[in-house]
Amino acid sequence: MHPTIKRVAKPIFRAVRPIIPTPFLLWFKGYSEMRFWKGLYGEERKLDNDHYEYFYTDFFALERDWYKGKTLLDVGCGPAGSLEWADMAGTRTGLDPLVEQYRTLGIDKHKMDYVCAPVEKIPFATGSRDVVCSFNSLDHVDHLDTAIGEIFRVLKIGGSFLIIVEVNHKARPTEPIEIWEDALRQTLSRYGSIASWRAFPIRYDHDIYRSLREGSPIERMPDGKEGLIAAQVIKGA
Repeated sequence: MHPTIKRVAKPIFRAVRPIIPTPFLLWFKGYSEMRFWKGLYGEERKLDNDHYEYFYTDFFALERDWYKGKTLLDVGCGPAGSLEWADMAGTRTGLDPLVEQYRTLGIDKHKMDYVCAPVEKIPFATGSRDVVCSFNSLDHVDHLDTAIGEIFRVLKIGGSFLIIVEVNHKARPTEPIEIWEDALRQTLSRYGSIASWRAFPIRYDHDIYRSLREGSPIERMPDGKEGLIAAQVIKGA
């Protein structure tokens, strides 16, 4: 979509969103997500996933061996194969409500497992995962508090929640949840201790991972300014 059209469309969407039926909003969110991934899939009929290992390891100051034998869960994983690099893990599972549609994008060729479910209803036992990750997905959910509660329900005591998320932005069709940095930190603190917390300005082109790799972290985003949060939270007893 042309940038000018997007700038005009965003305030219109925010104005009419309260009167749009929920089923249509959910359908349009899924449609928009698939349109994005199909655009990346393109003529080469593949999705790049080489960048994920860096963000699971060096970016969070974690070694590959730290993941050895652990049970990993990536919520809102997308179809690119975010855990393909983690062949040392005990299990590696991606959770996403669009998994069945992702099969048209080649996920059946991946070695990681995929489960079709929303993060608000994770179909795993309490305390069954060593590491849960949400990279650029938490603002895509439908019910934020429920999603966070489910993440920490399935996480083992002492387990890690790794999160990369956009904050301080208004609702958009594919990111309907407005997450504000201070409120997010307060919520996550109720579930455990924050081992690391970094804020990053976001690039003009909204490239999440380039913003993180090329940007300089700050302690906190200026009030009201859009940005990214990268954090590790250790679940308490």
